[in-house]
Formats: sequence, C-alpha cells, structure tokens
Amino acid sequence: QSVQLVLRKGSDSGYPLTTMRVKLTVDSARATRELATSLASQLRIGDLLLLEGPLGAGKTFFAQALAKALGVQAEVTSPTFVMVKSYQGNVPINHIDAYRLLDLENSRQAFDELDIDVENSLTIVEWGKDFDVTGSALHIKFEIGEGEERSLTIEGADARWGQLKL
Repeated sequence: QSVQLVLRKGSDSGYPLTTMRVKLTVDSARATRELATSLASQLRIGDLLLLEGPLGAGKTFFAQALAKALGVQAEVTSPTFVMVKSYQGNVPINHIDAYRLLDLENSRQAFDELDIDVENSLTIVEWGKDFDVTGSALHIKFEIGEGEERSLTIEGADARWGQLKL
C-alpha cells in the first residue's frame, strides 16, 4: 500500500485537482470487505463515491460490503437493470449503475435526469468516472490481478479525503 498526498495544478489522471491518492492491493474478498468497512466508518451524507473498473473487478461487491458496513439490512443487489437502488442504513444510500449511460451522446445530462438527491444521501456510482456532480467525489478504480487480487487507486479532490485512514 502506498499513500501519496498530492497537490497539483493539472489533472494528468483525468480527475479534477487531486489532494489525495492511495494505491493499495487487496488479496481476497475478506480484505475487500475490511477496506469497505474501514471506509464506511468515515463517510457521511453528501459523499459521492465513483467506482470504476472492468466487468468483474469487484465494484458491486465493494458497494455491497460498504452498504452492509453502513447498516443496510436488506439484500444489496446490482442496480444494472433499474439503474438506481435506494437503501436505508445509518444514512440514506443511493446505489447507481451508470454503465448504460456511458454510450449516450450526453451521458452527464442523462445522469442528472436520474434526479438523485446527492446532497442528502451517500451516493455510490458504479461506472462513475465521468459523473462527479459535486466536484469533490472519491474516485475508486479497481484493476483485476491474479485470482481474487485487486489493485485499487483511491483519489479525492476534497481536502477531507486527505484525512482518510484506510
């Protein structure tokens, strides 16, 4: 695991100005759940998490683990076909699968038309790289390794993300 606090004027990563970047590797589903639990304890209403990575990289599994850690009792399933699922845990949670929006001419407008109350919920967006509607989202990029191993890059432009303990 490597942690970098980065202050840049440009955006060579494709994200807005980055104040925090963490690169780490998880080697099992259990380690992924532990990471989600650690992160969950530091999240609050109004936070936007944007998950990205190829099919099968663990985005939905991470979102499920995060929701469970936030007290969701209901079964958390992929919102692929309905696009948005809402849950009540310790905070209201919106879980969005934006995959079907990616090929639209104006995907950002289509996302906005989902009418998600980002300010009054915790919002998790799978395939979310292009949907930082707040300008302060936490970006989590998943890359597939050997077996259950996943490499994650976690970046945030909000100064608050520099305080994360993972």
